[in-house]
Amino acid sequence: MLKNHIWKIKYFIVNTLGIRQLNTNPNIIIAKSAQVMPTTNINCGHLGAIEIGEDTFINEMCLIFTCMSTIKIGKGVLIGPGTIIHTHNHNFQRTDLPIQKQDGKGKSIIIEDDVWIGAHCTILGGVRIGAHSVIGAHSLVNKSIPPYSVAYGVPCKVKRTRDLIN
Repeated sequence: MLKNHIWKIKYFIVNTLGIRQLNTNPNIIIAKSAQVMPTTNINCGHLGAIEIGEDTFINEMCLIFTCMSTIKIGKGVLIGPGTIIHTHNHNFQRTDLPIQKQDGKGKSIIIEDDVWIGAHCTILGGVRIGAHSVIGAHSLVNKSIPPYSVAYGVPCKVKRTRDLIN
């Protein structure tokens, strides 16, 4: 009985202080040096997988969700508050069947190393954001972004490339 209470207290302290949420899903891998703020929700279905790389920071109120696909977030990524990273979509072609009862589909998301994603962005399935890119706040990323890009908007479009310093 005491062991159960200690676990509950430990779980409360970890979640409240944001030290590290206890992860019981083996399909979610978070690097030890990654920081995930306590109000962020990371959810993975039994057929999906999520990997978060070293030195990545995920701010408050984010949602990272996959059912059947993979989400890979590289090293040194910064994700602004309120960002949604979601691989799944519903089919809605049939009008004789409620949308909720139609099969869904998912496409993987890859966010490469050293990417900065501004606040309140939405990143949809099938997207790859290239290394060293910047995604402006409130963007809807529904197509892949090449490395060293500065992109923003709804839908998100590349506005310029970052200058390379040798």
